[in-house]
Amino acid sequence: MTTLSPQAVATRSAFLLQLSNELQLPSERLHGFTRLREDLFLDTMDVELLIAGLERRLEYYLTEEEASQIETVGDLQHFFLR
Repeated sequence: MTTLSPQAVATRSAFLLQLSNELQLPSERLHGFTRLREDLFLDTMDVELLIAGLERRLEYYLTEEEASQIETVGDLQHFFLR
C-alpha cells in the first residue's frame, strides 16, 4: 500500500474541494471510484464543461486524448494532480 505525503493529501483534498464546488456537490460524495456519468449523472457536455472549468481554475490544460479518457473522479485527479 502506498502512503501519501501530507502535501499530497492536502493537494488531493484541495482538488476535491474545487471539484465539489464545480459540481455543486458535497465532497463526501466524491471518491476516486465515483463515475462521472453513471454515479453523478453527468452527460457528455457536463463532463466537458467540468474539465474546462477545472482547466481554467487550475491553469492546467489537458489534451483531447487525455480528456477523452476521463470517466471517474480518480481519472480527474490523475490528470490534474501530476
